[in-house]
Amino acid sequence: MWNNLSVEERAEYKKLILAFASLTNAFAQKADNNEPEMLSPIINSKYQETVFQKAFGASAEDIGNTSYDAALCKQHQDGSIEKYLIGIKTFGIASGDQKIAQFKANHDEWSNIIEEMRKNAKDENGKQRNKEEVDKINAPLYKSLARQIAYLRNMRIKSSEANIQGFNISEGDSVKAVYHVLMPSKKGDDPCIYVGETDYTQIDIDNIEILGCTGEKNPTNFEFSDGNHKYKFTSADSQLLMSFDNYNIVKEKWDVKYVDDAYGFFSDLADKIYNDSEEEIVKPVVLSSEKRSEYASSTDHEKTESYSWLITNDNDEVELFSGFNSFFGVGSKMSGDMRKKRISSIKEEFEGEVSSELLGKIIDLLNDYLLTTASNKDERLEKVRIRKEILELVKRSGNNEFQSEITKLLFRPKTELYIPLPNSREFHTQHPDFFAKKIWNSTTNELIKDKNLRKFNLVFEPSGKTIESFITQDFGKAIESFEKQTYLGEWILKEVFQLEDYEPLTEKRLNEVGINGIRLSKDQEGNIHLHFIWIERENLPFDYIG
Repeated sequence: MWNNLSVEERAEYKKLILAFASLTNAFAQKADNNEPEMLSPIINSKYQETVFQKAFGASAEDIGNTSYDAALCKQHQDGSIEKYLIGIKTFGIASGDQKIAQFKANHDEWSNIIEEMRKNAKDENGKQRNKEEVDKINAPLYKSLARQIAYLRNMRIKSSEANIQGFNISEGDSVKAVYHVLMPSKKGDDPCIYVGETDYTQIDIDNIEILGCTGEKNPTNFEFSDGNHKYKFTSADSQLLMSFDNYNIVKEKWDVKYVDDAYGFFSDLADKIYNDSEEEIVKPVVLSSEKRSEYASSTDHEKTESYSWLITNDNDEVELFSGFNSFFGVGSKMSGDMRKKRISSIKEEFEGEVSSELLGKIIDLLNDYLLTTASNKDERLEKVRIRKEILELVKRSGNNEFQSEITKLLFRPKTELYIPLPNSREFHTQHPDFFAKKIWNSTTNELIKDKNLRKFNLVFEPSGKTIESFITQDFGKAIESFEKQTYLGEWILKEVFQLEDYEPLTEKRLNEVGINGIRLSKDQEGNIHLHFIWIERENLPFDYIG
């Protein structure tokens, strides 16, 4: 990527980074007079990201659930277009492995395998084994956990691609993912900044090779490679680190000059800004933590009308038969007579093509599944069991057409979905104009009849994709895509949550992709913006309504 960026843009970026680094002496602690070593240049990571976006016209992507910091679309002289997804980092040129992901939510899930690794580090007499022995015994455990880690890492990357703001990714696009790195020289060396670049790839699960533990006394921390990068997992904090091979990824080296009097520079800057102004530089008011929290809540709420809630219920579960799992419901939208006719037609259509014994079992189970009601959770779960048994029998038939027909009969459309709005009746009563003008009749506690008056533009953040949606169902509890209910599902289930066909969304998958909540906010034009977020129950956001 770096070599494909214009010389002018790179020069602007370099200038802005070096300008900040030249003030290093103002940010460093007072040096010991007996150690007049040259300081390592300071780079502020947030400043770096902002400057990168400004210099190269990149979009900011470090929002919500995305794994990337910036996205960039560049047209080359031959007319071809290259799209880049970029992770931006800064660390010292002499530093070691860098954190690239953390899996706190999976710590308990992996506790048994980690404890087994720890036990294997000692023999039956409690004596410490050497590293070679530990690596040999724990090799299958390291391989198993490395594959799980890689799966989650790759899923997060793929989910992030659905949330890209800078551009849409279509089949056939030339898209490259890279890490852009600025690496300051180490203390004592002549100050400079090294510009580095390396691939930001998914982990090649099939090529994982275990390199062993970091030491026999740390048997639960281990390293592995996929042939592209070397990784390290640390169990205490469930972190995944990567070796950036610092010296071998350098693209450029920038020499840094330090301002002789950095404090004087800031003093002159303050004089220039404030001396010509009628405003005075006043002593800041220091707020208590309680006041800061109160102030943040009130000001944030004034800036934008927004509401957030958890996707999970009070038991930290995703509802299995509604909302994001609408397609998983065991009810049928066909009338009873239509269901009977459909079962009969399937029997007639596939007689002779599927063994009579197998077909008979399936027809009996279809009658149980389609012609009986399920009024509570236990009865619905029993239908799920029957459905699973039917699918297993159908698979044994070896008839693809038969399998397709039965699957469509057992499930609703595979991307059918609605976004559930918590406490919907209360919400619409208090905020009748949030989605559209006066869609709620507070006297009858009903939505207005005209569907067209209940629609609005739903904007996915941070990608900016828009789908025309509307409020529907009893008490206005559901947000659905207007033209076709499956439009929302195609984007959310397939791209954001990375689910397979007919795979229900679970709390486990939420933890894997780092999403467990929703925020809706309204802009001045009346568009409703949808953000997928992470909510801590112990620290609920100011706009929480769950």
